[in-house]
Amino acid sequence: MIEIKLQGFDELKRKLADAPRKLEIATQRALLKTAEAVRDAENAEMRRVFNNPTRWTLGAMKVKATSKMAVSVGILDPDGYYKRAANYLGAQVGGGDRRLKAFEKSLQARGVMPKGWFAVPGEGAKLDAYGNMGPGQIRQILSWFDAAENWAGSTQNMGDKGRDKRRKGGRKSYGFEYFVAQPGMRRTFVRKSGKSGTHAMQPGIYMRVFTGFGTAIKPILIFVKGARYQARFNFEKVARDTVDAVFQDEFSKAIDLELMK
Repeated sequence: MIEIKLQGFDELKRKLADAPRKLEIATQRALLKTAEAVRDAENAEMRRVFNNPTRWTLGAMKVKATSKMAVSVGILDPDGYYKRAANYLGAQVGGGDRRLKAFEKSLQARGVMPKGWFAVPGEGAKLDAYGNMGPGQIRQILSWFDAAENWAGSTQNMGDKGRDKRRKGGRKSYGFEYFVAQPGMRRTFVRKSGKSGTHAMQPGIYMRVFTGFGTAIKPILIFVKGARYQARFNFEKVARDTVDAVFQDEFSKAIDLELMK
């Protein structure tokens, strides 16, 4: 008589009993790893199609669990009024008109910038290494035109006293002021002959600096009728290709890891 006995039956029974939970855990791990791969692939694509994207732009691509068996990858934008990644990245994905930024809405609310126009940096704007206008200069402009009250609850409006102080300048700095050229505005100038004339000014916000040799005028923000993006960032294709390439392998590794426990 030969006895045939299954070794480790109780252990096998335990593992089979845990199979549904192990499958759930493995699937969740594979989904998360795949989502992280999609995020990294999207960031790599942004570095390829955009010129020196900022860390805020790259950091806007987030992974978020939406349910037990679903993970999303998308643009989440917690960074405030001048870093609205969801606005400009959304336009880069699908193309179309750029939406107004918060500081543009504030300028329009004060009547500084006409409705239906947008603001882009002028030659005198202070740009960072990424080609973006610095928030400090934007805040100064809003404060100068008493538009800061409309921005993020700020109470930093300059008022008449503040503007007078900056026009006077200091020992180590020239005085300055901002002024607006509305559409159709003309500026008076004097020719070498001594005769005066006028010429049309490009609509926008200008800075007038009071130097020891007279005044210098430079455009800070230029008003334009439209700001339109062409679709350059193929978000969906990058995501689909990455999921197709990564998920099955991640799922197999996750299953193997769970079965080893």
